Amino acid sequence: MKTLLPAVIGVALLVPPSSAEACGVFEESPIQVHTTHPDRPFDTFAAGHLGVLREWYRHMYLAYAYRTMMGVPTTADEQQHLVAMWSVRQGDKPLVAESDAMKHWLDARAQVAPAPPAAMPRAVEEQDYASYARIQSDAFLKAADTARALAREWKEHPALVEEWVRNQDTVFGPCAGLPPLDAKLDEGLKPAQKARRQAEHDYQAAAASFYCGDYDSAASAFQDISQSKDSPYQALGAYLVARSRVRQALFSRKETSFLSEPSTAPEFLGRLAEADKLLDGVLANPKWAQVHGPARRLRSLVRSRIQPDTWGCELLSRVLQPGTGSSLGAELADLDLLGWRAERCTNLPAPAAELAEWLVTTREQASPEYIDEEAARKAYGVAVARWKKTAHVPWLVTALLKARVDSPGLDALLADAAKVAPTSPAGVTVAYRSAHLLRERGDLKAAQARLAAAPLELTKDQVSTDNLLRQERFAAARSWEELFRNSTRRQAGVSSPENFSDAMDTPPDARPVSFGEEVLPVLEPRVTAQRMAELAASDSLSPALRRWVSWTALAKAMVVGDDEALRATAKSLAKTEPAAKEELLAIDAKPTPEERRFEAQVLLMGLPTVSPRLEPYPRIVSADPKFDLTLDVAGAKNWWCAPKAGEPVKPFPFASEAEQQAAASEWKTLIDAGDSVPYFARVALDWAKAHPEDPRSPKALFRVVRASRRGCRQGTAEAKEAFRYLHEHYKTSPWAKKATRVY
Repeated sequence: MKTLLPAVIGVALLVPPSSAEACGVFEESPIQVHTTHPDRPFDTFAAGHLGVLREWYRHMYLAYAYRTMMGVPTTADEQQHLVAMWSVRQGDKPLVAESDAMKHWLDARAQVAPAPPAAMPRAVEEQDYASYARIQSDAFLKAADTARALAREWKEHPALVEEWVRNQDTVFGPCAGLPPLDAKLDEGLKPAQKARRQAEHDYQAAAASFYCGDYDSAASAFQDISQSKDSPYQALGAYLVARSRVRQALFSRKETSFLSEPSTAPEFLGRLAEADKLLDGVLANPKWAQVHGPARRLRSLVRSRIQPDTWGCELLSRVLQPGTGSSLGAELADLDLLGWRAERCTNLPAPAAELAEWLVTTREQASPEYIDEEAARKAYGVAVARWKKTAHVPWLVTALLKARVDSPGLDALLADAAKVAPTSPAGVTVAYRSAHLLRERGDLKAAQARLAAAPLELTKDQVSTDNLLRQERFAAARSWEELFRNSTRRQAGVSSPENFSDAMDTPPDARPVSFGEEVLPVLEPRVTAQRMAELAASDSLSPALRRWVSWTALAKAMVVGDDEALRATAKSLAKTEPAAKEELLAIDAKPTPEERRFEAQVLLMGLPTVSPRLEPYPRIVSADPKFDLTLDVAGAKNWWCAPKAGEPVKPFPFASEAEQQAAASEWKTLIDAGDSVPYFARVALDWAKAHPEDPRSPKALFRVVRASRRGCRQGTAEAKEAFRYLHEHYKTSPWAKKATRVY
């Protein structure tokens, strides 16, 4: 079960999000390339290493990419908040990172106060079947810093520290009245210490009212704090008056779900309007700069509610401003949420107007699944014109994303692209798209040169980008070694209908490895059994893939009759397959190619997990030799179904003519061999008729009958004939007694 963050509430770190929960069992499928967001860890993207940009990225990612490509600096603090916001928006983390921030508070508490808390903090609450953040991460972190600071400042008065900690436990715990200060503890304190003690108590009392839903009292108390020149919380108090009104407005709505349409109730809008004025006052005071970031975040939430038609347009300017601190993430998120429409945004400042046009142009097509070529053609024309006029790199990127091999002016565009440094924010996208277009034009040498400008080391932490570059290197390969080296991809994420999060906890270099989604259909008809054995030995394959491809090579050599590949693969597999070692070595020990082939056929008749085909979702999924290759599982695909004959296969240009002919011949043989059950039945029948005394004959016939249960096809004439022949000619054998029926 998971809590989902809806895409209708702003990512201000102080707003109760709505949630939905889904229960049940769902199938997950691996993702090799993300299309709507950059790769995790988001730190890399936030630091300006944009990887390969996709035109279907959500607005918040594209707007940040534009900002970065335009040279607007982003501080380390801003990047940290961006990463936190993106992690929340993608569902990787809850809105309240209680597991980290709360632990930080509890660790600090343990350092300064010996007694454990009477109750654990209540970071998350529920209302109307929705979870919300009662206490935000920043509150826990602030409390931890204050506890350590007071422990140093009140080192000679540990009773004051213990009192403060007990009161903070009350603030964070179940709602209870905050006790008054113990007058006895004032004895011996300096005036400054007394003032600080009172200021801390006032702030804790206001916070307790806030967390317990008494927003009028909280607002009044925070207002008093904001007017106290002696309080260290003066600026924070002014901000928290507005925050109290916002939370009061949200929790007094009549809607039963935060997923409902924004409220238009006068009381609701009035409280938000009051908060908006308060925030303007906070932001106008330069002495309160320490809370300007949170105030801007909160104001974005407020204005997205009270000015939904115009605030998105204002955000186009705000997300381009440097030095806005923690507000950048929230403002980008709200830009993404509002679904702003360009036609509403008139009289924008020039930078904001250009960003709006770039976003519209870049996203100008339906979806990754359906490409509107006419829309792409028009967007290309706009992007090229803007690039020529402004020389702003984002327009060059969009022009390349929309370009096709027959696009007018493509040569000039590619020449401009070649001048972009690969280490620049746009460099990898430009190199990737240039290589793709050059390859599609047939200029493999130029494509390879562009790919070389973006070495794998540059993108090793960005899995989708790395996979896209490998995809291009695979398509433009000039040798078998290069082809095999770029045939695999690391997993970028997980697709699940349970929720919209597709994150993976494992580091990029430890992700599962599989063949590229486009690789197997390309390899299968062009690779001989011998080459498949070479592929199995490639360092680019994971141990599980090497095992699968090795068995596939053995099966293909068996079907096509390649005795040399059969013997070599059998001997190689015997080193890693203890359960089948004896039978594998028996293949090589037979004196003739015919006997060796039949020995392999009998072996594979008993291994439903093995197929001569390179297809997705193989049955052999583990490198562990204990993984049982004899598994006959209901619902699983046993052995293989024959490939269908289609258009002539274009060979790899680097393959010799002899190898091209061998690959074509083997592919035809595999097609002609048909499905596994009829194939094995013909083999077993022919051998039994030619070698009636061979003890392997009834064994092979039995395995054919058993295979008919879950092979590619049932009710085949060949399987029925094998069953009849077994019971007619070997009726006293144990194999006939085991074969009670044919399917």
